[in-house]
Amino acid sequence: MLREMRGILRITGGGRRFALLLLLRGPVDIAFTVMQAEFLRRAFDAVGVNSAAALTSACVYFGIASVCVFLYNGTVWNFYAPFAVRMEARLRLKLYGKISALSYERVEAAPQGEWLTRLNTDVCMPFSQPIPQALCALVNIAVSSVILWLLNPAVFGWALLFVVPHIAISQLFVARVMPGLNKKTLEATAANTGELTAIVTCADVAALYSGGEYLLKRFEQSSLALLKANMRIRRRNALSWAIMPLFGMGGYLVLLAAAGGWIAHGALTFGDLTAAFQYRGGVLAGSLALINSLIAIRSNLAGVRRINQTMSEKTEEPQ
Repeated sequence: MLREMRGILRITGGGRRFALLLLLRGPVDIAFTVMQAEFLRRAFDAVGVNSAAALTSACVYFGIASVCVFLYNGTVWNFYAPFAVRMEARLRLKLYGKISALSYERVEAAPQGEWLTRLNTDVCMPFSQPIPQALCALVNIAVSSVILWLLNPAVFGWALLFVVPHIAISQLFVARVMPGLNKKTLEATAANTGELTAIVTCADVAALYSGGEYLLKRFEQSSLALLKANMRIRRRNALSWAIMPLFGMGGYLVLLAAAGGWIAHGALTFGDLTAAFQYRGGVLAGSLALINSLIAIRSNLAGVRRINQTMSEKTEEPQ
């Protein structure tokens, strides 16, 4: 993916700004995790010692921290969203110019829907949200894991015991096959667009020669092919979501059962346990976000490769 994105950024420019905006977006999820964990730890410790002042301090901290994190996140997205739109527009113009410079034989060799799909669908894939979401998830997993280890190594071990298999299964059975499935979906979309274009542009000729039913039949077949291609992707995503309760809620139940003994022996306070739950949730949420982002990135990779392939084709020599 990095090599393909470098190719896109060479076309559009703005690589340094893109990297800077990604780095600025990275700490947002871990900031929310730390904020919530610290609030719960303070709140439950305050309740444990029956201190209204400490509870008020925890609530004030949570309010101020929430406002700061939301303002920071909104500011970053205020810069990233227009940047992504400008990059898509620039990429579309570059791609259109490249297609216009191809030979007549090359343009006619592919259906019209193929070129429309590349101009309308593929150009939206390089700068879509999965890339910044994947970076946020990585930062969230890394920092939450370090804090969880420092808080209680046993809790960290239980978190890894349930999170690592989830990531492995999702990568092996879902993310790895997504580029091929999405490529077939894009091809089916292009074919379906071509058949729809034929119905619109050839309506008069079809009516003259009684070919309307034939065109509708072809459009129906292409629509069914597109539906089947999309359903293959939905089934893979459903597999990923099906294993989430097993490794997600199952880990919480095991950790809660083990923590009872630690609290009884004074090795862990209830406030620390709630904070540990939040950091464990940060690892789990980051893992789920990373899995979904990697699946989306691998799906978008098919469109990114098609753009790079088109941009690398030879054009006609000027007369």
